[in-house]
Amino acid sequence: MTKKITLVTRAYNERAIALYEKLGFQQEGIFRQDSYDGERYYDSLSMALFL
Repeated sequence: MTKKITLVTRAYNERAIALYEKLGFQQEGIFRQDSYDGERYYDSLSMALFL
C-alpha cells in the first residue's frame, strides 16, 4: 500500500509549489544547486504527500 507520494520541482517555481501545497503536499527539503541547464545551477525542492 502506498503511504507517501514524493515530487521534486525547482525551488523558484512558485506557481507549481502553490498548486502542490493546495493539493496537500508538504515541503521536505531543498537540494542546493541540484540541476544545471547549461548556463546556471538551480535549487530543487522536495515535496511529499502523506496518504
